[in-house]
Amino acid sequence: MRFRRATQVWNQLAGHGWTVLPTLRHDLARRAAPVAVRWQTEIEDVLVGRVTLSGMYRREPDARGLVVVLHGLGGNVHRSYCVAAARAAAAEGLSCLRLSMRGADDVGCDIHHAGLTADVAAVLADARFAHYEDIYLMGYSLGGHVALRGAVDLVSERLRAVAAICPPIELRGVQQALDRPACAIYRHYILKGLKDMYRGIAARGPVPTPVERMEQVQTLREWDALTVVPRFGFASVDDYYRQESVASRIGNLQVRTLVVASPQDPMIPADGLKEVLPKAGSGLEVRWVEGGGHVFFSPRVELGLTYGPAGTGIERQIMRWLVGAVNTSGDPAQAEGEQDE
Repeated sequence: MRFRRATQVWNQLAGHGWTVLPTLRHDLARRAAPVAVRWQTEIEDVLVGRVTLSGMYRREPDARGLVVVLHGLGGNVHRSYCVAAARAAAAEGLSCLRLSMRGADDVGCDIHHAGLTADVAAVLADARFAHYEDIYLMGYSLGGHVALRGAVDLVSERLRAVAAICPPIELRGVQQALDRPACAIYRHYILKGLKDMYRGIAARGPVPTPVERMEQVQTLREWDALTVVPRFGFASVDDYYRQESVASRIGNLQVRTLVVASPQDPMIPADGLKEVLPKAGSGLEVRWVEGGGHVFFSPRVELGLTYGPAGTGIERQIMRWLVGAVNTSGDPAQAEGEQDE
């Protein structure tokens, strides 16, 4: 009993460690991303008109596949996990677009929310990506939720597979967890990123709520109520969570999907994931990583995927799983047999 309790405590501490330390390490010694160019386009929004979207795009010679990497709430395409995904894509010969969600760059004049898959669909319809036969989505945290919604909404007929790392599933439950006193340090970090983003958006155009008011926000619920709700016309913050959460749609996945999560994730409650994910059916694979954190894990983690090489970090394993999913009919046993031939 004491050993089990000690193991639980150790894993919880490891969860915090694997969440915080990789971010600090990246801030102190940034690991270079593969060479990429700035990609940019404009789309039409029925409420605000022209909206600019941007990202960092690396085209690999002769690549037939494009991976779109989606960052987390308050993040951007330069976060260390996005860089790790870009490096893994390059190593596997895949082209990669690290896509900035609305406002999470230095040109956007609008905000995003957790179910805004129309932007992803518009990006994938860009003529510059028309030559790719296979499209993959890979999202972290809130970006993972967007990726899952993309799998449900089928944002492109060329979408072959989706991977979500530590995604929220039921938005209201995650909001309640993050607004607890115990998550104050993580909430502060997220809100700092959101406030920095919001100030930039306000400098370029109108915003739903004055910047001065937003600087006073202390909870994610209040943030959503003052930004997402008025901007996108939701009846209330709970209406936003209810309409956009992938939880109620998880059974409608239209492509093969992988979720990687940790029971010790200090930001995304495992109980909510364990309750909802089984409803997805056979099209979803789930890998739980003991002792991992939020979007960060030991490079020695073995996910046990059909195609992933062990000891190369989760991103490299996931990239091989994404590509391998194209050559299967959804039967893992068949996929393994094809690989062995």
